[in-house]
Amino acid sequence: MCKKDVNCQLKKNIFLSFRPEFFRPILYGMKKYEYRKRFCKEPTTAYLYLSSPVQEVIGVVEFLEPLIAEELLVNYSESNQVYSRLKRSIDSGEQYIIPIKSLRLFEKPIPISELKKINAKFCVPQCYCNLENQKDIFEYLKSQTLMTKEFEHDHSKIFEENLCVLCSEMEEMREYKKQDDIFRKDPRYANVKCTSLTERMSKK
Repeated sequence: MCKKDVNCQLKKNIFLSFRPEFFRPILYGMKKYEYRKRFCKEPTTAYLYLSSPVQEVIGVVEFLEPLIAEELLVNYSESNQVYSRLKRSIDSGEQYIIPIKSLRLFEKPIPISELKKINAKFCVPQCYCNLENQKDIFEYLKSQTLMTKEFEHDHSKIFEENLCVLCSEMEEMREYKKQDDIFRKDPRYANVKCTSLTERMSKK
């Protein structure tokens, strides 16, 4: 275990809301990019909040400078699978393709109720908020103990095979099933409360 050591002077620090059923592909190191309709233009340290029913800050994700989907599209022919996936992302409005550099989980996830004790007026954003405007919350989050990195991706080249692949598609992959089995058995993840898309759909 180790204390968080992020240089807060060089990057924007945000509180990022995230649906829990999409979290496992990131945790397993399979999802190399996050996709958003709007996002910061610079490298970002994101305190990741898993929304209802979890409602906990789970850890810290380091994002690199976003790529723009339309700018990438011109590099591929229409017959290319990457082109098709990029077009799908653009059509859904997700222009920002944000490289995921690393993930560290909190030793103990932080319930939103704990943050409300620090600042009763704090509201969870639908997308994200700048923590520079929430200094009391920011200082508390920085003081919490993080585990070692789950992974660190090298984005010197684009992961074309991973670009704009849906989480539902990843859940069908052999690697996902292998990592999912590890996740369920590893005591390090006992505090990680997240379901998968497949599990969520089966409950409907």
